[in-house]
Amino acid sequence: MSSYRRTAANRVARKLAVALATSTCALSLTVPFAPALMAQDTAGSLRGTIAGADASSTVTAIEVGTGASRTVPVEADGSYLFASLRPGTYRLEVTTPDGMRQTDEFEVRVAQDAVFDFDLAEGRAADPGIAAADGNVIIVTGGRVRAAPGGAVGASVSQEQIKSLPQTDRNFLSFAALSPGVVYLDSETDKGIQSGASTRSQVNVFIDGVSLKNKLREGGIAGQQNSRGNPFGQLAVQEFRVLTQNYKAEYEEAGSAIVTAVTKSGTNEFHGEAFAQYTDRSLTEIDVINARQDLPEPPFERKQYGISLGGPIIKDKLFFFAAYEGNDQDRAFNVIAGGTPALRNQFEASSGRSIDEFEGAFVSPFRGDFYFGKLTLTPDDRQIFDLSFSRREETDIQNFGGQTSFEAAENKKNRVDSGLFKWTYQGDDFTNEFSASMIDYVFNPTSINPGLPQFQYIGVLTFGGKDSTRREQQQSYTIRDDFTYSGLADHTIKFGARVDVLDIEFDNRAFVQPRYTFFVDDANNLDFRFPAEARLGLGNSLITASNTSLGLYIQDDWQVTDRLELNLGVRWDYETNGFNNDYVTPAAAAAALRALPSTFYFDPEDYITDGTERDPFMGAIAPRFGFSYDLSGDGTTILFGGAGRYYDRNTFSNTVDEIARLRNPVGVFRFSEDGSPRNGLPTVAWDPSYLTRDGLIALRETSTSGLPELFAVPENAKPPVNDQFSLGIRHRFGDWEAALTGSYQRGRNGYTHLFATRRDGGLGNCCDTSPVVPFGFANVLIGFDGLDTRYKALFATLDKNYTEESGWGLNIAYTLSKGEQNGNDLFSLDGTVPDSYGWRARPGDERHRVVISGLVDLPWGFRFSTLSTFGSGRAYQVVDATDGFDNGQLRITSAYPEKTCVDGVFQFCEVNLTLAKFIEFGDDREIELAVDLLNAFDNPNYSGFDGFFNSVDPLDPANGEFNPQTNRYNASSILTLPRRIQFRAAVRF
Repeated sequence: MSSYRRTAANRVARKLAVALATSTCALSLTVPFAPALMAQDTAGSLRGTIAGADASSTVTAIEVGTGASRTVPVEADGSYLFASLRPGTYRLEVTTPDGMRQTDEFEVRVAQDAVFDFDLAEGRAADPGIAAADGNVIIVTGGRVRAAPGGAVGASVSQEQIKSLPQTDRNFLSFAALSPGVVYLDSETDKGIQSGASTRSQVNVFIDGVSLKNKLREGGIAGQQNSRGNPFGQLAVQEFRVLTQNYKAEYEEAGSAIVTAVTKSGTNEFHGEAFAQYTDRSLTEIDVINARQDLPEPPFERKQYGISLGGPIIKDKLFFFAAYEGNDQDRAFNVIAGGTPALRNQFEASSGRSIDEFEGAFVSPFRGDFYFGKLTLTPDDRQIFDLSFSRREETDIQNFGGQTSFEAAENKKNRVDSGLFKWTYQGDDFTNEFSASMIDYVFNPTSINPGLPQFQYIGVLTFGGKDSTRREQQQSYTIRDDFTYSGLADHTIKFGARVDVLDIEFDNRAFVQPRYTFFVDDANNLDFRFPAEARLGLGNSLITASNTSLGLYIQDDWQVTDRLELNLGVRWDYETNGFNNDYVTPAAAAAALRALPSTFYFDPEDYITDGTERDPFMGAIAPRFGFSYDLSGDGTTILFGGAGRYYDRNTFSNTVDEIARLRNPVGVFRFSEDGSPRNGLPTVAWDPSYLTRDGLIALRETSTSGLPELFAVPENAKPPVNDQFSLGIRHRFGDWEAALTGSYQRGRNGYTHLFATRRDGGLGNCCDTSPVVPFGFANVLIGFDGLDTRYKALFATLDKNYTEESGWGLNIAYTLSKGEQNGNDLFSLDGTVPDSYGWRARPGDERHRVVISGLVDLPWGFRFSTLSTFGSGRAYQVVDATDGFDNGQLRITSAYPEKTCVDGVFQFCEVNLTLAKFIEFGDDREIELAVDLLNAFDNPNYSGFDGFFNSVDPLDPANGEFNPQTNRYNASSILTLPRRIQFRAAVRF
């Protein structure tokens, strides 16, 4: 993305966006506001065959909550199609020359292609799943309305599951693990989802069709990187669907999984909910890490609470819904100084402070607030208007513990605002959905002691203020139009366009306060008397950028025969400024690049630009194909599959260092007793006046500061892309459905950095920097879009969805997979190029994973539920230095932890259980009292294993046990909290 200058294309696109936004505002002034209508991302469809109906008949779908209706004709063969219905509860009314019949209520779920066949004949049905009763009412049993997902692979999560299944902290993304191939990362400080062999950055979450894509940094979802908060209030989520493969062409900016969720809406009746849940230290076991160090159980408390209300403003016309959630967490971390007694004495003598004042358990407070409001207007049976707004605010004191004092912590402030206006118009044989939306995301971690320098005593303790702070802002303004046409026999054709205008402010104040580093080096006469080094940011760190993206797609769902359906689509995406396209290489940087040797991976001219040579990537054409074939002819057994290409986008932080390192160079100051060189580098004789920011700035003016590193972006960089292939079979038997799917994915164009200063003509060890130092640079790192992944998997699911009639549900998802990568994510510095690493298991890869969820109604108003996960163990990175550390000798590999759960069958086990009591008082009113038993068997689920070995230092077993040979434990951390009890209460009406 460009730092400052905007191209003519950007300006034209921006003016177009403003004009369209203005016209939208003008329209909104003439029509009463209303809320969420589902975009193509969330809308469902309904089709089927009505025995006893013909071309003289019509069928009307009535949304029960609002009374909104839509009527379509019945074809001569009895078939009907509603090409776009927003998720909700419906009933059908069929009008024939003989009168009117109606069904009872059923659900159309988010992004679901539903099939509902029935018979108008009195007293008989199309199959045993349906029967005639109550005069004109046709009873719809649970399995009668079935999903026809075509070639897509994924899972739906219902409101009943969201309400009943146990979870740690009401993050609705935790239920994404119900879809095979998706892992929920439940860290206490960093939550999110990951799918396949792709990074977390390649997922996307859509709320009512609005993308929450994080375009600044890793993490995939705005506000989720390094956060223990939730991306969206669960109280406002009605249901959602997770798609891991072969989703259709209307979905953008994702290379792996997507989550598409629909929010709750008001109806003709007032409904609301208030809830609270609580757990604390007295309800929690001490974790094994603290227990084995004989440390007291640190303080812990989590409170979550919220309220929602929805209902009519004008009956059958205008509705509202509003929700609030609060999330208060206090999770303590132990600060433990290191070092020998002699070293600790040196620390106290040098710093003038006692170690005792730093050690102990310190609370890490998290506070989160979520607000959501929504209006829905249905002025007539053809139109729905939507207006909604959400705000998520968080503060989180993090990044302390171990040998980092609480004094050096930072407050990670998060704010995510989103707004949506949507207008849906239903024609006789088409649906048009227009939306205008915005996302304003600010990530602002700041020091809790911003005026203090930081003092780092290696091996003992770090104290003082946090040395760096950041403020990163992403503002996106999007207009979108989706048109669905169903007037062509056997075809449902969708096409649409999307324009997104993105503005970014990136203020990364690295070392805004100096960091002083003390270490002991007898050979150079260094100890804790004075710092050996200091670092200080020496420039202006503010960077602004803008980018305009355009997306076009067309999709045809073609019912070729009664048995065969094809899903044919293609989309094209374009960014005006995806890789800092307007950047002009400074003369000194160009000279430094040209001073380096050309190699098979580096041509200096490919990294030098005058502002016109980085053309936007035009080739993001993504064909998508899916099919489903009804082997049995009655929807019982379906063969399905698909293939597609999925382009994601480059995150801004990948390439920002090209500007940031020059704009805000970090000065490195080296000190000694007498100013003698150390290890070939110059030093300055220590003087106490240097122990302030002003003192270092004065020292910089004597030209003794360090040189910045030069980062360079290639002219022809491409966005990441993932090719996906799948083939599977689904089979329904009674209320059950089983599926078996084979999956293959191949990812390319991942962005990473390489050394351009390797010795031996660019092919040897790092690094010969002598050619670039005369031009003012300490080193040169070049961007390279050569990270590749591959993923092979077998997904097996067995589902019996919960219904009130049956009183129970069970869902099992099993994943057998192998995810591999080359390179090493954003920096691949241990090999010449990513391919030098070879293929290895991707860190986080897990060969076997089973997720079991279920709920069952018990006597006397009780309900039991579980959400339990079992895994064979996630791969972790291992450095193999058996042959040495030189280029070509050092190997980056992976290893898997030992299986220590369920008699060695699994490594990761987390069994979560809930027992709830429902007390009904009046119609549609209930009180829920629940107790959750989380991690019921107190499985430690170790992580943080030994990641290095050579010929004299073998790799420690990855089992968490004490190793007498090394006098340490074989794991340094855990993935889940220990066993704990959580109480919940809710009132619903």
